[in-house]
Amino acid sequence: MNISNQTKMALAASLLGVGALSFGSIFVRLSETEISPNATVFNRLWLASLFFGLWNGYKAISGQFFSNKPVEQQSYTSQDFWLLLGTGICWAATLVFLAWSLTQTRVAISSVLHNLAPIFTSLGTWLLFRHRFKSEFLLGMAIAVAGTITIEFEELQIATDEVQGSFAAIISAIFLGAYFLMVERLRTKFSPAIIQLWICAIAAVVILPILLLTQDRIFPCSVNGWVWVICPAAICQVVGHGLLTYSLAKFSSVIVSLVHLLEPVFSAIFAFVIFYEELSFFNLMGFAVVLIGLYLAISNQVAAKSPFQESVNTIFVKTLLKI
Repeated sequence: MNISNQTKMALAASLLGVGALSFGSIFVRLSETEISPNATVFNRLWLASLFFGLWNGYKAISGQFFSNKPVEQQSYTSQDFWLLLGTGICWAATLVFLAWSLTQTRVAISSVLHNLAPIFTSLGTWLLFRHRFKSEFLLGMAIAVAGTITIEFEELQIATDEVQGSFAAIISAIFLGAYFLMVERLRTKFSPAIIQLWICAIAAVVILPILLLTQDRIFPCSVNGWVWVICPAAICQVVGHGLLTYSLAKFSSVIVSLVHLLEPVFSAIFAFVIFYEELSFFNLMGFAVVLIGLYLAISNQVAAKSPFQESVNTIFVKTLLKI
């Protein structure tokens, strides 16, 4: 079966998006040397919303003055507004709980528990949309999650029992699963830039009262501090989630959340290339296990939107393994 250019672009977008997100924990840790986790998240969101706002404004102006086609006005229903509001709140909660967990426990524990999102996304599709999954899909998902645990196995062995941070990471995974489900619905009508503009703006407004109540410092006080809040905004939010939102036009939210399991794989590879950190046996074994789990889960998924979507999901894994 030939793979369409749109499918190839969606595949590349999802992989590049996850690759960009793999830098997230590093940026959070660096930015928290000056400001709190909530302030770090707030700056990431308002900076990203500024970029998406400028981009949407540029597209509107260029379409009006440099295109012969009439500019199509985007219409919003009350259901759209409620869905956008819920998505923004879920995204704010995801980032707040994840950032807080990184201050309460080791990165390994936070990363593993946060990557349980596919479980909650699949549970949401079953409860809300009555989508059914084959046993092979559930087995593949379990294997892929086990693979991410294997990657961090050595770190987990020396990690202490930090219950609060672990609980916060699990909560962030629940909200992330809900976030993917709602973005998938929004993607049927709106462009990635429009969706991310609303999500980032709403999430920033939700977090601002928390900063005011806790009297945390809102903005960094040095050039380095600004660098470490601009980087997650540009790389993780704009590039990472912008590309994942784009891919949701072709792949289901369950598939995208499963691909999100590649984040620790990319993190380990980047650490090897940039910081010359050695890849252990458990790292390499975890990479293989994640890919095997993704293949089993995605190629056997029954909860696709359509027969075309099901074939696309199978193509996704076959192409991924060729890479």
